[in-house]
Amino acid sequence: MKKRTKLLIIAGIGLTLAFCLEERRPYEILYSTVMTSPNLTENQITLVVHSLLPIDKGLLAKEIIDDHQRLNGGRPNPRFELELYRTKLHYRLGIIYDTLLCDETGRILPDAEWL
Repeated sequence: MKKRTKLLIIAGIGLTLAFCLEERRPYEILYSTVMTSPNLTENQITLVVHSLLPIDKGLLAKEIIDDHQRLNGGRPNPRFELELYRTKLHYRLGIIYDTLLCDETGRILPDAEWL
C-alpha cells in the first residue's frame, strides 16, 4: 500500500510539473505566410497556445494581431487566419484546436465575412 501511495504522489508531482512547464509561455508562433494583392493582405499564422485550460479566443486573437500589426506595420485591408494548436505535441500530430478568421482589430469574423 505504501509503494502505491508513493507512486501516486510521484505521478501527481510529475503531471503538475509537466502542466506548469506547458503553461509557462502564452503562445509561440511557428510560422506565418503573407499573401498580398492591391486591395487585400491575407496573413496565415500557425501557432501553439501552450495551454490545456480553456482559452479566451477573442482576447488571444486581439493580442496576436496587435503584436503582428506593431511589428509589421500597416498593410491594405489585412485579414488574418490563425491556426491554433494546444501544445507542440498536438502540432506534431496534426491535431488542430481551432482556426480563427480575424480582421485588423482582432475581431473574430464569421466565415461569410472572410470572403
